[in-house]
Amino acid sequence: MAMSDWEVRSLDRSLDGAKQRALGKSRRFLGAAGELLIETGGISFTVHDVVERSKLSLGSFYRAFAGKDDLLLALFEQTVVHGVAIQAEVIAAIDDPLEQLRACLRLLAMPRAKAGDGDTPGLRALTMLRFSLASTRPSDLAIAVLPQMTLIRDSIDRGVATGQIRDDIPSWRLAETVVTLGWTAGQSSILRTANFDEATAADDLWSFCREGLLARP
Repeated sequence: MAMSDWEVRSLDRSLDGAKQRALGKSRRFLGAAGELLIETGGISFTVHDVVERSKLSLGSFYRAFAGKDDLLLALFEQTVVHGVAIQAEVIAAIDDPLEQLRACLRLLAMPRAKAGDGDTPGLRALTMLRFSLASTRPSDLAIAVLPQMTLIRDSIDRGVATGQIRDDIPSWRLAETVVTLGWTAGQSSILRTANFDEATAADDLWSFCREGLLARP
């Protein structure tokens, strides 16, 4: 027998409430995992550590995530989304596509300058997490970084439209190159133990990328 309209509305409200509660628990697990990642400087913490920190149940964890790998992937996705939001806010005030790309590349290449020395263990842990995902879940990693690729590609497409950026190479490939170089520079900075001038390295990297991006006569 088909449900009446009020029954459908009632069920929808019940499901919406359950979804919100489930999402709230998922966020608590992610928050706990993020705290442990920063405190330990690595990803060796266990599911039980996360559950204990979140003050939720083990059953709730496995209703939210398939396991620790799934949790770590979600944590990386959240990090990417947060970083992209910062970049989007910065470039919103910039009209020139090349300057937008320069600003984004500097943010990617200068993680220590943004976070401060006190957050270096957390940055190192995130770097090792990315390496781990690249090895164990490359397809999922490719999907996780799509927001970053899309932001860079949008600026490149605008530069192509204005004639500033070359159009003989697909914009997605140019975006992939810029993001890869930016992340590699950032990871290199994070993993260094000696003093390192991030700003100079970021400027040098932009000079290199700019020459490769510019439209040819």
